[in-house]
Amino acid sequence: MSENIALTQNAKISGIAAYFTFIGLIIAFFINLEEKHPFANFHIRQSLGIQTLFYATGALLANIPSVYAGLGFLVFFFIIWTYGVFTAIQKQTKPLPIIGSLFQSVFSFIK
Repeated sequence: MSENIALTQNAKISGIAAYFTFIGLIIAFFINLEEKHPFANFHIRQSLGIQTLFYATGALLANIPSVYAGLGFLVFFFIIWTYGVFTAIQKQTKPLPIIGSLFQSVFSFIK
């Protein structure tokens, strides 16, 4: 699933914009609403998964008064966010390691 595919301008913009905050995710969703390009849908699902996991993990770690836990949390999410953004920029549909396939199946309602 990591092959380069022919993209429209809207699909490319949607795929990249989805990773930039929750507002970017919403904008990407609405840009892709009419076209429903598989590339954009893939990256919207990945971004939604990253953001959902980010907020859920942040809520759990809020009770741990450790600088190292917070720092590790931020580094982990920066790495997976960067991976997602760069695969979108490279016009690839590579899921995140370990959790990306789960995001694709859990958020399969986004089509």
